Amino acid sequence: MGHGLYCRQVRGLVESGWILIWVRRFLCLACGHTMSRLPDWLHPWRWYAGTVIVEALYRHCLLGEPAISIGVRFGRPEWATEWKSLRRWRKQLLVSSTLWGWMGPRLGIGKAATNRNEAGNYLERLLAEGGCLLRSSVQVLTDLSSAVRRTLRDLVYGRKKTWPMKRFLPGNSSPAGPGVIRPTFPTEKGSGPRPP
Repeated sequence: MGHGLYCRQVRGLVESGWILIWVRRFLCLACGHTMSRLPDWLHPWRWYAGTVIVEALYRHCLLGEPAISIGVRFGRPEWATEWKSLRRWRKQLLVSSTLWGWMGPRLGIGKAATNRNEAGNYLERLLAEGGCLLRSSVQVLTDLSSAVRRTLRDLVYGRKKTWPMKRFLPGNSSPAGPGVIRPTFPTEKGSGPRPP
């Protein structure tokens, strides 16, 4: 069931810095947990869009560009000497639940990348899954956005888990069984001090 909206900041899509977007939130009537439906170019709990993360990793791991120049491309100051996010993304790619971790086991990846070459191999698998074949650098950089969107399409994010949207299609909700009390909504009177 629809459960309002929340505002989210995203970085890296425009040169001026941050943009604000509104994200739709839903409430599960069976368990009372909330979940969000993000656009197909955004990961949960990440400041940068998924396309920015993949392009930065592609430039860093496969093209060998230095982190400083990649950071400047995506709005970081020129005087910044390193970009810790890039190193963190490299380690978390296909392992973390917020960087395509749900695809890791299907692609045969069970541990974090230890270096640029290994992260490059992981990235090639991710891009192939999104339908982006590694031909020329110019063509790959053109196709990155659509490949990322295909890998993030129709997903719902909870606190620590990602599900395909098809699990939550209209009409699939199960009615509460006997003895189960429907949780109250935060907009109802007497809903209590705890969050939904």
